[in-house]
Amino acid sequence: MKNLIITIGCEYGAKGNAIGKRVARDLGYKFYDRDFVDEVIKEVGVPMDIIDKVESGVTIAGKGAEGQEKRGSFSKYSDLTSRALHVQERIIQKLAHKEPCVIIGRSADYILKDEENVLRIFIYAPDQVRVKNVMEGHNLSEEDAKLLITEKDKRYHQRYKALTDTYRGDRHNRDILIDSSLLGVEGTTRLIEDLTKNLAKTRQIAAQA
Repeated sequence: MKNLIITIGCEYGAKGNAIGKRVARDLGYKFYDRDFVDEVIKEVGVPMDIIDKVESGVTIAGKGAEGQEKRGSFSKYSDLTSRALHVQERIIQKLAHKEPCVIIGRSADYILKDEENVLRIFIYAPDQVRVKNVMEGHNLSEEDAKLLITEKDKRYHQRYKALTDTYRGDRHNRDILIDSSLLGVEGTTRLIEDLTKNLAKTRQIAAQA
């Protein structure tokens, strides 16, 4: 059977990262979060200021009006936005083809949409739960937690839309949407693990039929 990949998109403050990490640990899968993918992107020569601009929805040209290339090896491309997104796609694809893994965010659900053995999950939670989680996790006031959530939501939505031209929570891009406040981190982890095991078993049986 080919590698089974779990992609997890999540609202900030919905505990998606913690849940994904536990799922990977329990199933013996590799775990790749946003920070890991960003480090790989930087290692292949994509400046983070380019990524930041892409996330804000800015289209970046690689050459000036006189046709002169701008500074840096990455700037030789005429459309830096497209190149940055292409690099992200290639990194996600390579990680997925290497071994079973859990990938958090970075539009992995969309990038791997044509792969057979992918379970695409989106984790969300009510706003009041997200605010509480962020307050506790970052030692912030309620006002600051709300501001941080608003900022993160805007950033993640812009980045996802830049690549997919759709919205992060669109059910048509996911196999299952889960409110993490319903079962908590442990319960949601078990739910995803059970679903993964059943899916792997079902597809293995189908492949042998």
